[in-house]
Amino acid sequence: MNLVKKAGGKAIDKTKKRIAKDLLSKKGVVFDNYAIFKIKKSLSEILEVSPNHFSLELPPFHIKTDLSVSLFELAKEKKVDPKNLAEELAIKINETKNNFFESAQALGPYLNINLKKQKTYPLLLKEIAKLKDKFGQSDVNKNNVVVIDYSGPNIAKPFGVGHLRSTIIGQALANIYEATGYCVVKDNHLGDWGTQFGKLIYAYKNWADKEKFKENPIEELNILYVRFHEEAKKNPSIEDEARKIFQQLELGDESLLKIWSKFEKISVSEFNKVYKKLGISFDTFLGESYFVGEAEKIIQEALDKKVAFEDPTTGAIAVELSGLPSFLLRKQDGSTLYITRDLATLKFRTKTFNPQETLYAVGEEQSLHFKQMFALAKTLGYADGNTAKHIGFGLMSIDGEKMSTRKGTLVLLEDLITQSIAKAKEILMSKNKDLSAEEVEEISEIVGMGAVIYNDLRQSRQKNISFDWKKMLDFEGGSAVYLQYTVARINSILKKLNNPRTVLGNIVFEKESEFALAKKMMFFPMIVLEARKNDSPHLVAVYLEELAQLFNHFYNEVSIIGTEDEVLRLARIALIKSTAIVIKNGLALLGVKIPEKI
Repeated sequence: MNLVKKAGGKAIDKTKKRIAKDLLSKKGVVFDNYAIFKIKKSLSEILEVSPNHFSLELPPFHIKTDLSVSLFELAKEKKVDPKNLAEELAIKINETKNNFFESAQALGPYLNINLKKQKTYPLLLKEIAKLKDKFGQSDVNKNNVVVIDYSGPNIAKPFGVGHLRSTIIGQALANIYEATGYCVVKDNHLGDWGTQFGKLIYAYKNWADKEKFKENPIEELNILYVRFHEEAKKNPSIEDEARKIFQQLELGDESLLKIWSKFEKISVSEFNKVYKKLGISFDTFLGESYFVGEAEKIIQEALDKKVAFEDPTTGAIAVELSGLPSFLLRKQDGSTLYITRDLATLKFRTKTFNPQETLYAVGEEQSLHFKQMFALAKTLGYADGNTAKHIGFGLMSIDGEKMSTRKGTLVLLEDLITQSIAKAKEILMSKNKDLSAEEVEEISEIVGMGAVIYNDLRQSRQKNISFDWKKMLDFEGGSAVYLQYTVARINSILKKLNNPRTVLGNIVFEKESEFALAKKMMFFPMIVLEARKNDSPHLVAVYLEELAQLFNHFYNEVSIIGTEDEVLRLARIALIKSTAIVIKNGLALLGVKIPEKI
């Protein structure tokens, strides 16, 4: 246990120093400098209301205007009819000389605005060309700290597909929060404590094949865990034996801690192989074991404050809070529970990192646990100034089957990734026979990994998801490879043009598809903020797919290489370069890489 504390302490000190440094020096992209904010601010001055009191929207395709403003909320605040307000504001805009607005019309409760395109879009393309991979980022939350608890696999078990959702949703949120200015602490709260380790140690001591364990320790531990539950059905008394072992472990039995530490070391090493493939790293690996001692203090504090009570018959410690089912903090055998250690963790994070928010990317089935934990934390004063949120998500299945370690139906994440890469390779070889063997290997890995990650993130996290390889690797839409291929198309055009210079003086467009594409890109910084506000990475994915559709419409309508007018051709080159940048930046937020060609 001391080794865990020592290693954890180093990571904590390093993270605290980084937070202090970032809060003093972090300089993000100033959101006020974006074209979309300048337009919104300019409109707010004409409307004589704060920019926070209304939102700009892209109108539906059949409405031929550049921007729309819904006036329901503003009208409600002013206590006027929204239709009358729209008519009044349209007249006001049309009478005002402005750099951005050509004209405005009232359409029911909406205010529709036409932009001065030749002034607006050069501004946009210049900012994308200047910011490049930083376009979309902002300084809006530059003074805030957020702790994100995600992944959290159980040690001594293989990294199953079941932990994939927490891992990639948590990482996407870390990227999105950081892109809006937050200082992010990425914490992998390992499942490394609890009665299951009593079961596993019992199985290891009684049935382990030492040679097999040496060859493939994680696989052997998984086999032992499954066997324990099979044996327990025939001989329930071994459950009591396992509980006694865990009690001794909690009391600090050195021989048992030595076995447990071996499991921990092996597991973290295996997990890091998976994280490397996913391109993920953490600031801290503070498992449940780190907080065992503090958990006992939590129990005592809850008793002292009369929030918890001890059952005189069993000795168990329980809590009753208004509006929630009662729950235990300590079992009758004296061992702590997951919720007790989680409370200790929240208290520690609040005190150590002083975050404004703490996010828990954990399955929706744990919603009651978090309601109880947050309620008790508030009662005990552990989360003052720290908004703790449960970022729930639905189940993941393969062929409609939920996975279970106990039943032996776990699908390994590495196996899934290998399968996805193999399928990507098969498709690539059939679509592009000019690729070298080395290129096929490199590109299929990027496409295969992207398919697994994006399949999850393109859907609302609350939904249950399943794997459909045909959809995941569909070049026509709704997949990572569709977006990757769109960028590859742009790279191909630029290569044929011999990577031309970009001139951003007079931007002259002539097709509606060009204006639609530029207008869509203008909204990207706001989409990133919206995804952060709603803790919803899928908003970025939806946006990217819509942007790619607009590009492909433009691509099918316009020949850039065949454009004879030099000014128009350079404007179109700037447009497609910007499109590639925005798609790359959006996919980077989701943790998806892009190959140069496909």
